[in-house]
Amino acid sequence: MKTQSTAAQVLELWKATFEQLPTSSEQEADWIATLDGCKLLIEEKTKFDEPTAEVKRKSALTSGEMYSQTLPLTAKNVLSNIVKKSSKQLLSSSSKTDYHLKILWFNSVGFDAEAKHFQLIATLYGSTNIAELNQSKLKECYFFRNSDFFRFKDQLDGAVVLYFTSESSATMKLCLNPYSKNWEALRDSPYAKKFLNGIIDPIADEATGNSYIADTNIDRNNKAAVLDYLQNKYKLDRITEMDLNIASVVFTTPK
Repeated sequence: MKTQSTAAQVLELWKATFEQLPTSSEQEADWIATLDGCKLLIEEKTKFDEPTAEVKRKSALTSGEMYSQTLPLTAKNVLSNIVKKSSKQLLSSSSKTDYHLKILWFNSVGFDAEAKHFQLIATLYGSTNIAELNQSKLKECYFFRNSDFFRFKDQLDGAVVLYFTSESSATMKLCLNPYSKNWEALRDSPYAKKFLNGIIDPIADEATGNSYIADTNIDRNNKAAVLDYLQNKYKLDRITEMDLNIASVVFTTPK
């Protein structure tokens, strides 16, 4: 089955059987895939560069100037809207389709592909980094902020997040949603086995001491209270959140 869909191309490489779901009066998910008996319902989205940023970059390069930018690797409303729409499509198709697991498959393409990749992960997990006084190492904290995985825990068991590093290669992560009742089934599924070291599992990360989880009902708008919760939970000494950025520079050179 030949198609321009990135998800379909990967599924084909995995030797999974898959088919495109029929359309209806409502918006539906894209694919139903089967691998070793496990049926995966997939909604695929692709995010390209923002047109205004692309115009600015091309204008600078055409003028022989250097183009630089710095983007925060934090949750974005535009990406959250994509997750929201995908969740509705998965919910609609799940009532009409025989399946075991439901995921969003998110591809990011273009100059800002890597930034969008990490922004989507931050949007799903509401994540940031935590720095402790007199400690140089940062640790990721899941669910520090409002998160789409919590918001759509009944619609999303996880997400495949992929960005293209070149025309012929890509980096992929499988993000598990620990608030979904099916997250362990996705973790142990034949699809997860295809990712080797490319799985984001907050529960496992916390168990090995590599991350924190803000598993509390505290209002996420009360940042000080969330920090206080983490400080007490992990016996930390004066902490703060620290968001990271990704900086890029591009310029043209004579042939």
